[in-house]
Amino acid sequence: MIILHKTVGNFFDELLYDIDCQKDTRAYIISIYEKYKTADCDLSNYSVGEMFCQARQRQNFATYQDLADWLFVSQSIFPQHLHHASKDYYDNIAQMSYYSCYNLINRQWKLYQELADSLISLEEQVQVRLAKLNTQTLKDNYIVPFDL
Repeated sequence: MIILHKTVGNFFDELLYDIDCQKDTRAYIISIYEKYKTADCDLSNYSVGEMFCQARQRQNFATYQDLADWLFVSQSIFPQHLHHASKDYYDNIAQMSYYSCYNLINRQWKLYQELADSLISLEEQVQVRLAKLNTQTLKDNYIVPFDL
């Protein structure tokens, strides 16, 4: 049995090395997984719709960003945990949140536009890579000792 010791960032950097997006978007996605490696930023006890409405009323960049990032992580790694509404609902909230971030910074950082435009594809790319890894992990009997 081989035991791998990696940081969450290193793990996702290797896993997503060829993900179909710009380099800064890829780096941002990796940073999202670093951000949510603990439950400190968990939004599962909050209403996604209510948070989005509050962010919209206040034009609050941080709330839009946290909401979209949490939904991205949840949809790409734990989609079964989002069961109070449809996948489309969650994807729409995440996309609108990323677009709102993009607009609030005067369209200066294109990665938010790419995240919004390609959200579903990016989630699917992560899911496919994780599924392949899970199959390979079971086959090779690897253990990755950290919690996502």
